[in-house]
Amino acid sequence: MTSIWQQLSKEMSEAVERAGRSIVAVDGRSGHTSSGIVWRSGWIVTASHAIRHDVNIGVIFGQGRTAEAQLAGRDRGSDIALLTFDEKLQAEPVHFGSTASLAVGELTMAVARTRRGNIVASAGLVSGLMGEWKVARTRIDQFIRPDLNLYPGFSGGVLVDAGGEVLGMNTSGLLRGKPVTIPSSTITRIAEEIAANGHVKRPYIGLVMQPVQIPESLQNKAGVTASSGLLVMQVESGGAADAAGILLGDILVDMDGRSFVDLDDVYSALGDKRPGQVVQTSLIRGGNQMELSVKIGERPSR
Repeated sequence: MTSIWQQLSKEMSEAVERAGRSIVAVDGRSGHTSSGIVWRSGWIVTASHAIRHDVNIGVIFGQGRTAEAQLAGRDRGSDIALLTFDEKLQAEPVHFGSTASLAVGELTMAVARTRRGNIVASAGLVSGLMGEWKVARTRIDQFIRPDLNLYPGFSGGVLVDAGGEVLGMNTSGLLRGKPVTIPSSTITRIAEEIAANGHVKRPYIGLVMQPVQIPESLQNKAGVTASSGLLVMQVESGGAADAAGILLGDILVDMDGRSFVDLDDVYSALGDKRPGQVVQTSLIRGGNQMELSVKIGERPSR
């Protein structure tokens, strides 16, 4: 008679085997291989921190099956890189599941591939789960922290739930070496933009600011209710803020109705905006309140 543990063990092994069909090893010339996910025919998603070169990136599909890939683009903020390879190579694209019903305490598995072409796995529970979070000014749709080991080469591999659904990409490159999983929705959103543009376009207005308290006397004079704002310390020449007429010494009070307490509020206000969109900004200049329209620019690549 098959025990519950035997049945669970068999189903976990089968889930690893299924997920492994879409997992490759990636030699990004970083000293050791990482893993990658066949996102679509001719495309691989992997961990950006493990890719050191743009060309001649080695890909291992399985024992005896190797190829070269090229870097199509990367987003260091989310640690996602997108590679291209010859579509004629037979590789099964991943089928991503949703993380919407994922709960703390659920059993999950990390699946990766070694430089020898072998599939490897690690198991553990979901130890942390929250909503949207930001890292390096990048929006990740959901915070997922699996309590499992990401051995060398596991970054860029997948997280699989108890039902065999692929939930996202594992990486140790975002939280000081600690494992987190980038959810499937974030991977799809960022990979599609990299495929279209070669990079992720991020909003940028070209200001250096610092938080300040607005005295009650200035609030009364300017006719504002905000007790805090952001003092403009530097305006980038030719940038979006410069074109809109924002000047050194202005105090920004809000953007599209969202008030400012610290710089994170600016990133939040711009987080769901796209370059080319226009936002309405309230500011104080010379004791008077002003309204300016700012056409958002694109953050320059570093």
